[in-house]
Amino acid sequence: MTPLLYNLIRPHFREMTGYVSAGMEAGKDETQIFMNANELPPILPELTGMNQYPEPQPPALISILADVYGVGTEQVLATRGADESIALLTKVFCEPHKDAVLIHPPTFGMYGVNAASMPARTIKVPLFKNEHGFSLNVQGMIEAAVDPENRVRIVYVCSPNNPTSGAFPEADILAVVKAVEGRAVVVLDEAYAEFSGKGSLSSHLAAHPNLLILRTLSKAYALAGERVGVTLSADPDFIALMRSKLLDAYPLPRSAIASALLALRPENRDKAKTAWAQALSERDRLCAHLKASPFVCRVYPSDANFFLVEVADAKGLWTYCREHGVVLRDFSSKAGTENCLRISPMRPDQNDRFLALFDVYTKNLADAGT
Repeated sequence: MTPLLYNLIRPHFREMTGYVSAGMEAGKDETQIFMNANELPPILPELTGMNQYPEPQPPALISILADVYGVGTEQVLATRGADESIALLTKVFCEPHKDAVLIHPPTFGMYGVNAASMPARTIKVPLFKNEHGFSLNVQGMIEAAVDPENRVRIVYVCSPNNPTSGAFPEADILAVVKAVEGRAVVVLDEAYAEFSGKGSLSSHLAAHPNLLILRTLSKAYALAGERVGVTLSADPDFIALMRSKLLDAYPLPRSAIASALLALRPENRDKAKTAWAQALSERDRLCAHLKASPFVCRVYPSDANFFLVEVADAKGLWTYCREHGVVLRDFSSKAGTENCLRISPMRPDQNDRFLALFDVYTKNLADAGT
């Protein structure tokens, strides 16, 4: 393993012996009779196969994930959603009560939640907000990350960022990666990268061993219900350590593996790209409609399949839509997103329903003179 990663891993993980499951020990060749895992024969014929534990890291799935993300199979770790990877990375790099993670609020809340569960401290360097939207405070993040008193071990960057919806320039992200080399890893969460013209930084993995990338099938491949996440690293030994010492014995259920293999077939990837284009078209249609309303203060630029909008009465609009069967995400009480709602476009007819509610609500406000 590269020293840049090895030296950051908590010492006991370097020496401990991980659990070897029956699946790890013998694989899951379906032509064999398995009497090694305390499983029952199938009870219901329609559930044949579900009586057996799945492969911990199925080679077919790892191979197709590597192909999708443009890396080697030895650089891929499959997890129960990206959320599980966040928890595992916090565990492997952060010493409880001593170390810290660095985040750039407003951003995805699970980074801080997993740090608190260690417990590890969370250092916050808020995003800059300007006429163009939100941007990284690159210098502030670097200064906080390299300060030895902070003991930052993980720097989280979410791009495109949730909930602000914009992607950050590649140069800004790499500046942070280079500055913290040898001190911390940068975990780049690319959950929404497929929707962004800025693409992925996976091509930079080999040059930056302290860069780790998170991907997921929840968003672009519409598999949120199956919970399939991916961690990418240039270092095969680090991936091997994560597989053998931190990952649960059987992290992915058989249904999730089957769904992922189906969704990622080449012909179905083309269908996914069509769905992405429609999602972005609907996003732009909703944004244009809202921008034309005097009720809307600002629609932030989006590189994702959702957008953030600042309105005159976020709580009122959220409540009205909720009462009429449309649920938005309320960020109006969060620092940096005051009076903001996050909106994820769905089918055109469902989006039309939201726009109709929006128009009625804003007309009522106008008629009331508020």
